[in-house]
Amino acid sequence: MVAVRFRHFFTIFVLASALLSGGSLAQTRLDGVVVTDHPAAVRAGMEILEQGGNAVDAAVAAAFALAVVDPASSGLGGGGVLVVYQTREKKAHALDFTAVSPAVSPALYQGVAGFPAGPLESGALAVGVPGTVAGLTEGLKRFGRLPLETVLAPAIRYATEGSRVTPSLRRAIEDNLPVLRQRPNFARIFLNAAGAPHGVGGVIRQPELAETLRTIAREGAPAFYEGAIGQSIAARIKKDGGAVTLEDLNSYKPVWRSPVIGKYRGRTVITAPPPSAGGLALVGLLNAMEGYGPDQFRHNSGAYLHLVAETTKAGTADLLELLGDPDFNEVPVQRITSGERAAAVRKRVSLDQAARGTATSWRSRSADDGGTNHIGVLDGDGNAVSMSVAVGSSFGAKVLVRETGIILNNQMQNFSPADGSDSAESAPNMLKPRKRPVNGMTPAILLEDDRPVLVIGACGGSRITGAVLQAILNVLDFRMPLATALAAARIHVPAGQRQTVEVETAVSEEAVKALEDKGHSIRRTSRLGAVQAIQVEGKRITGASDPRQTDAAR
Repeated sequence: MVAVRFRHFFTIFVLASALLSGGSLAQTRLDGVVVTDHPAAVRAGMEILEQGGNAVDAAVAAAFALAVVDPASSGLGGGGVLVVYQTREKKAHALDFTAVSPAVSPALYQGVAGFPAGPLESGALAVGVPGTVAGLTEGLKRFGRLPLETVLAPAIRYATEGSRVTPSLRRAIEDNLPVLRQRPNFARIFLNAAGAPHGVGGVIRQPELAETLRTIAREGAPAFYEGAIGQSIAARIKKDGGAVTLEDLNSYKPVWRSPVIGKYRGRTVITAPPPSAGGLALVGLLNAMEGYGPDQFRHNSGAYLHLVAETTKAGTADLLELLGDPDFNEVPVQRITSGERAAAVRKRVSLDQAARGTATSWRSRSADDGGTNHIGVLDGDGNAVSMSVAVGSSFGAKVLVRETGIILNNQMQNFSPADGSDSAESAPNMLKPRKRPVNGMTPAILLEDDRPVLVIGACGGSRITGAVLQAILNVLDFRMPLATALAAARIHVPAGQRQTVEVETAVSEEAVKALEDKGHSIRRTSRLGAVQAIQVEGKRITGASDPRQTDAAR
């Protein structure tokens, strides 16, 4: 979903694929552009811009709104990553507000079969200390213009008056129906009296969440981490056998980190730092792809898709073995993003034959793409925000704290598995008390002449980075219009797989046959992530939502 508001000093063209029928163009003047996964969240961001807010104000408003209108994907019980660029100051910042493990011995989890798979995908033990409220309020405090009460007003209104069930929320409820039926707190909100999902267009009201948001608006983040809200969360987790305590909540702090910065074809790439694997992977893969001429391959030909797949394999084979929480481990960011590494990656890529992929001990969350939202904002002063927020898998740990209306994350599953091997025990992403697990979020801002030219990010679990990478290549190398670049068919190389490549159904049979001839094992799929993006070309501003996100095609 994408929307724009206008002010007097920029004359632009706006392609609002989610708002204007037939992909038509509208000439007008820019005051702000907001893109995200849900139309109500876009309206929340635009409402804040109309009240004089900047890009951070609007992004925070949209994120709180998403917690209400798309609770399967993000919420107050999750976490996220914020990347912001201040055009006047020419400065970039990154805020890590991902979930943190509780202050307990990892031995507590050793008896859980298949950790971090199996039982830790749901239930109280899967819950990490949530960072969303601390992160959003910290971003607003440092860079926002408007008071928290104003920024939270749209989310409070949606929770109080109700929000409509979208096709994607309906799909998430259906996908999790057996579990939700067993949990009365979920059933009373997301199911009707007969135990069936509400129909598309039906209204869901969340009065407890509305009251929680009102309390946060009055008292700020301390209400969540120290007050009655936190006490309710801790009590529910303890009752269900989890590990997060009120002391863990009291101790939570978001962390300002130096963003990962790279280059691609003359543009500066600003993206998320560790513990995000996405930012380092994106910069490293772009470095490797820059060694090939943009006119060397035909878009989505078998030869091009082979190059993307093989570069991804070679560029990420050991990446996840190097990554962990930078507060616990030294991450070799400069080496991973260096030209020398890019050259080494290209040497490992054969243009004729698929290499056997290298398995990794880090369990990248599977194809579940229901636990993340992405928000992009460009304001009238040229400031940009790219922010991803998540609860983990769809509906997180499937734990809803009734008194607060908050759904809790399942981010504990993203630590490396404790299989008893020496390599696992020493892995940078091994579970330790109050540590952040590796995540795949990939919010990014691209600059040209110190001004944003592309604000981009995606949802899609382990498929996020590949979706962002291919969209950037479509825009910069193949010069596609933004909406076309986002809609174009994609591939994905699953982490830890050998020669399997997931290929969207829109890829031609000719290209698939060429991939198979080079030794790839093909798995067809209908959807590989969903990208949100804003592009600036001189005075032409384009905002686009991925058509794979059903709600964006309105």
